[in-house]
Amino acid sequence: MLITFTWTAPTDMPAVDRVHLHVTGVHDHHDPDFHRMDRVGDRWESTVEVPEGLVASYRIMPVTGELAAQVDAEPDSRVRWMTVVGQTVPHVLDHPAWHPAAWSEAFGEASGRLVMSEAPEQAGWDSADSPGWEETPLDGRSLWTADLPDADYVLVLSDGRNWAATALPAALRRLHAAGRLPRTGVVAVDTYAGRYELLTRSAEYRELIADRVIPWAWEQVSVPADPQRTVISGESLGGLSALDLVLSRPNAVGCAVSTSGSFWYPAWDSEQAGGEVAAEIRERTAAGTPPEGIRVHLSAGTGEGRPGAGNTTMADHTLAVHRALVDAGVPATSEISNHGHEMAGWTGALTRGLVQLMG
Repeated sequence: MLITFTWTAPTDMPAVDRVHLHVTGVHDHHDPDFHRMDRVGDRWESTVEVPEGLVASYRIMPVTGELAAQVDAEPDSRVRWMTVVGQTVPHVLDHPAWHPAAWSEAFGEASGRLVMSEAPEQAGWDSADSPGWEETPLDGRSLWTADLPDADYVLVLSDGRNWAATALPAALRRLHAAGRLPRTGVVAVDTYAGRYELLTRSAEYRELIADRVIPWAWEQVSVPADPQRTVISGESLGGLSALDLVLSRPNAVGCAVSTSGSFWYPAWDSEQAGGEVAAEIRERTAAGTPPEGIRVHLSAGTGEGRPGAGNTTMADHTLAVHRALVDAGVPATSEISNHGHEMAGWTGALTRGLVQLMG
C-alpha cells in the first residue's frame, strides 16, 4: 500500500536543510544515504510503499545544514544513524494504520507507529490504556511489577525500562478477561547496565533471574511457586537469554517466549543458523540428554534483516533453533511476521506468544 507522509516545520524551528523518513522494515538505516523527504512548497513529503502486513515504527527526522554536514562527514554508519535519530519529531498521520509511537530505551520515542490492515493481531493491546506498573528495588536493581498477588502464572521480562513504558499489564488483564490467558503477574527487570555482558548467556543473568527475581516474585503470589507456571521472556539479546535460562535452569523456569532472539551469538555475522544455541541443543539430543520439562515459543520479524555482514537473517536463526527444539522433543512453536527489530513489533509478538504458550 502507498502511504504519503507529510511534515511542516514549526515556525520556531531552525532552518531545515533536509528531512529524513525512516519506516522500520522498509528502509535500511545502514544505507549511506538515509531516505529523504521531498520539499513541496512549505512542507516536506514522501510516498512510500508499505507492506500490508507490516507493524513498524516510523521516524521523521529534520536536520539543519550544520548537522547535515556533520552527518555526511561521519564514516561510522551507527554514529550517523544515532545522530539523525536524535532529531526525531512527533507526528500524527491521517491514516487508519496510524497508532501512537512506541518508546525504546536505545532510541527514544519514534514519530508514530503503523499497524497495517493485514498485520497479525495485536493481542490484548489498546492504545488508550495507561502503563499501570509499580517500581520496586531488588539488590539495587529496579523491577517494575503488576498483578502479582492474585496471579496463577508469573511472567518475567528483560529490558524492563522498555516494558515499563507500555500498558502490558492492561493487555494481560484483557486477555484473561477474554478467557485467553490465565491470571498473569508480571515482573520487568532493568537489564540496561552492562546489557551485552549480562544477556549473552551469562551465569550472572541465570543467577539473577532464577535465584533472586523468580523466588522474590513468587513470594508476592498467594499460590505456591511452580516452574511450569513461570515464564521468562525477552527480545534480541533478552530473547537469547530467555531460551538459555529454560535450557540451563528448568528447575526454576519451565516456559520461555523468545522474540527476535540473538541466536547469531557468539559471532555477529555467523552463517551458522541458530548459532551455538541450536548446535548445543542438537548435541544434547544426539547424546541422549535432550532438554526436558520446558515449553518454548519463538518469533522473529522479516524486517529485521541480517546481523552483521552475513546472509543469514534473524528469521533464519529463529527457525533453526525452533527445528532443533522440535527435533529434541520439546513442545515449541514459532511465528515469523512482518516487523523490524524494535518494540513496535515486539509488543504484539509477546502477547501472541503468551496466548500460544499459556492460553
